[in-house]
Amino acid sequence: MRTASHFANGEALPGPRGLPYFGSYFDVMSDRLGLFTDGRDQFGDVVRYKFGPFRFVVLHDPDAIHHVLVKHHSRYVKSRSYDGLRLVMGNGLVTSEGDFWKRQRKLSQPAFHRKRLATLASTMGGLSEELVTQWSSRHSQDLDLHEAMMRLTLRIVGHTLFSTELSAEAGRLGPAITTALHRANLEAETAIRLPLWIPTPSNLRFHRAQRILDSAIGAIIAERRATPTDRGDLLSMLMQVEDEETREQMTDQQLRDEVLTLFLAGHETIATHMSWTWKLLTEHPAWARAVREEAESVLGGRSPTLEDLPKLEIAGRVIQESMRLYPPVWIMERTAKVDDEVCGRMIEKDTIVAACPWTLHRHPALWTDPLRFDPDRFLPDRSAGRHRYAYIPFGAGPRICIGNNFALMEAKIILTTLIQRFAVQVHHPERVGLDPGITLRPAGGMPGTVRVMS
Repeated sequence: MRTASHFANGEALPGPRGLPYFGSYFDVMSDRLGLFTDGRDQFGDVVRYKFGPFRFVVLHDPDAIHHVLVKHHSRYVKSRSYDGLRLVMGNGLVTSEGDFWKRQRKLSQPAFHRKRLATLASTMGGLSEELVTQWSSRHSQDLDLHEAMMRLTLRIVGHTLFSTELSAEAGRLGPAITTALHRANLEAETAIRLPLWIPTPSNLRFHRAQRILDSAIGAIIAERRATPTDRGDLLSMLMQVEDEETREQMTDQQLRDEVLTLFLAGHETIATHMSWTWKLLTEHPAWARAVREEAESVLGGRSPTLEDLPKLEIAGRVIQESMRLYPPVWIMERTAKVDDEVCGRMIEKDTIVAACPWTLHRHPALWTDPLRFDPDRFLPDRSAGRHRYAYIPFGAGPRICIGNNFALMEAKIILTTLIQRFAVQVHHPERVGLDPGITLRPAGGMPGTVRVMS
């Protein structure tokens, strides 16, 4: 049933009626991906919801997304859902706003320069090779592939960000990261938030996790302050950069916030993406063979360097298609600072407005046979007429993910290094559930088998 809120100008905002006061709150809590997909199919590309006291609009239209994230981004700020991430990450690039964000973005950008990425690619390859050695100790073994990818990306982010081995800390840091992100997600979902000082079990777990993360990051920063040499990692770069006008460097607090942001984002999102990639390749073995044959032809059994990556075209398209079907960041929210008109629809001030890669990347009006795994849809001749903002796994506009090239490089290195040596199979891939929190994790992990290629 259609309902609408009318304004003086522009068209009405269609959306589900929902319950009195609660609106669609219980629906979004039980199946948010289904709710937004059904809303797109039933009401169109700009859909209004009510979640308790909050107005919420989901955009499934590339022009609307361009309007909010790119052309008129200054009319919007990060939504209240990011308050939970601020509890964890502080005032880093993901959560900060205004002039402070602009300054931090400018200071952080050189850390992801191509010259830096070449060194980091070598580190990623070496750590992936170490996992090859570990897995090769047995011909075949069962394991949780998501957990394995989390451990690998934790090591990679430790070495590339800090030049520090974090494998011994995995038993503490891994659960702490999960707890912290779970709390951040709870803050986003809960209409009435209990203060952190109340000693609820959830608050106590979060405080323990926060102490573990702050202690680990703080100790690394303190050690670097004591011996400030360039170690070729991202932290060295962040410690060296200066504001062009003030000649000031980042304070310890700013470093902590930016480092923790990169640490959590670089660890969580790539591990999640790789897990979904293994699932898709299990379901489509012909594509797994194609990636393996290309990697063997280009690399001859070794891990890739930065110069090799452009030659691994099939692997690149597989990674793009995996991010299309299972975008690690499945929703991006803003809050309207002013009344705005988006593609003929009126958005009231203080409305939460969301771009939803999950529904956008699966939109039948934008993608042929959108639920089918087809990496060749990213071939140049098939991509030519596609709307620029039909595919936004890293966001869009000035706040596009600063580490997008880092992430794509890491994914390609991990995929091509491992697939040359192992057949990676997910057990019952059709049964793997979706856990759409801060990122789109596989619910309950991803049990599978890795077998040494004969």
